[in-house]
Amino acid sequence: MYRAWPQYHAEDVSSTDLSSPVMHAMHAVRTAVHADATAEEARALLRERKLDHHLFYVYVVDADDRLLGQVSARRLLLSHGSERITDLMHPAPAVVAFTDTVGRAFEYLATYRQLAIPVVDGERRLLGVVDVTAWTADAAERLEGGRAEFFGRLGAAVEEHRLGGPIRGFRMRMPWLLCNIGSGLGCAFIAEAHNELLETVIVLAAFIPLVLTVTESVGVQAAELSVGLLRSNASLGAFLRRLRTEAATSILLGVTAGGIVGLSTLIFTDPDERNRIILTLLLSVIAAMMIAALIGSFVPRIVRRLGADPKFASGPVTLMAVDVASTLTYLMVATAFFANRAPAVSP
Repeated sequence: MYRAWPQYHAEDVSSTDLSSPVMHAMHAVRTAVHADATAEEARALLRERKLDHHLFYVYVVDADDRLLGQVSARRLLLSHGSERITDLMHPAPAVVAFTDTVGRAFEYLATYRQLAIPVVDGERRLLGVVDVTAWTADAAERLEGGRAEFFGRLGAAVEEHRLGGPIRGFRMRMPWLLCNIGSGLGCAFIAEAHNELLETVIVLAAFIPLVLTVTESVGVQAAELSVGLLRSNASLGAFLRRLRTEAATSILLGVTAGGIVGLSTLIFTDPDERNRIILTLLLSVIAAMMIAALIGSFVPRIVRRLGADPKFASGPVTLMAVDVASTLTYLMVATAFFANRAPAVSP
């Protein structure tokens, strides 16, 4: 049940090359317990091992040492002795592959505000752990004085290392800039497909930037909230609750913003077209905002699943998807209301 992996002594690596192998910062796992254990059995095992390091989490493994989840030391201490360890555990917010770097481990510590990150192999067998004491020897004491400040400094150091020089910065940022270029081209193609409508009802084209502006704001805000949720609670239940809240919020925002934008047409539009334009803007803004909120909520999770950094990549990807979806939604709604003015345009 407990495998005594080789001990890697954590050192003060605050000035160490963060591209070095993660084994330079990890230490053996002495807090692993079998999935069949009860809380009291787990506490007894830990007492027998006479731990000589900080106890942050107890890791739950199966018979093959594959990581199943983790339990905070506090929860284990306060639980009833008969409770199963599997009922107390929750999935590890993040794991580090044995082939990863020290920088990746520290990035996960800072991003997910975890006190320790497990290190696993390709079959998810638990090999070791990197905890906050790997950053600096007195990390546990510093946490008492201000956890937010500590993780902020750790995150800043990781970010500085990751950005590197201009070539590395170019390689990191150019792919996401291509997202913006792609969204611009996509919106241009959509507008061209509705060219006859826009030429017939010219005022519709004037409101495209405004529709994009309000929906982009909702999408980016939803993405930022989703990234924050990934750091604090990456569970599916928490995400679904956030999604329901975001959907309801986007409807309220859409009705308010769509009404304001629609009423603004009283200044610019011909009275004969005014009602249809108001309805076009109201309905398209509500629909586009709901879509933007959904996109912003899902993108960080998708980006993380693909192995990219949600904090870095979610913004450009969200903007790309929101721009294309909002332009298409706006012009499809407009086509439905002005079909008699531009019969050649199909929704």
